[in-house]
Amino acid sequence: MSSWLESFRDRVVHRSQVGKRRLDATFTRRQLDAKLRELGACCARLVEQGTASIPAELAAAVQEVRALEERLRAEMQDIAALESEG
Repeated sequence: MSSWLESFRDRVVHRSQVGKRRLDATFTRRQLDAKLRELGACCARLVEQGTASIPAELAAAVQEVRALEERLRAEMQDIAALESEG
């Protein structure tokens, strides 16, 4: 009976270690995502200010971002117009 309990305890400890490592990895992934967003925003700001140039490899992505920004502006204007009507 005691060997069964020890085996069970070992599995519980092992699973809790795996769970903690998964939580640590999730936290690190979120930190990385935040830093990448921060880096992207900084680069976009520098391009907008004319301080940095856009490498040819990124030109298409920058155009997509600009199109999405314009679309978001239009959507926000539509929302504001709808809200002012009500």
